[in-house]
Formats: sequence, structure tokens, C-alpha cells
Amino acid sequence: NYFVINGAVIAPEFGDPQADKAAFTLLSALYPQRKVVQLEIDAIAAGGGGIHCVTSQLPVHGKPGQ
Repeated sequence: NYFVINGAVIAPEFGDPQADKAAFTLLSALYPQRKVVQLEIDAIAAGGGGIHCVTSQLPVHGKPGQ
């Protein structure tokens, strides 16, 4: 459960250095033009969610540049 955003990928970090590094390496290979940022999300996960679950994409209203 991760979130792709302009120029970056936001992914969870769970405190298992080996697994966290493997996830970082995989996401970096899948998204070579984006910066991979891992965040500790224990509070979110305790509620049953993940990074993608707590994000909301909103469409831009009007024309670009307005």
C-alpha cells in the first residue's frame, strides 16, 4: 500500500530493516524517475489503513493556470 505522487512514491516503513530496504529497492526500480520516501505509519496501520487508504485525490476545477 503506497502512493504515487508527482516526482515521488510514498511508501510505509515498518521497522524491519531488511524488508524496508527490499521494498525501497523494488519501488526505486519500478519508479526510476521518482524519489522513494518511506514513512513510519504505525498509527495509520493500527486503524487498519495504509498510505493510499488515507489519501484523497481531488480533481482540479477550471482550466489549468487559473
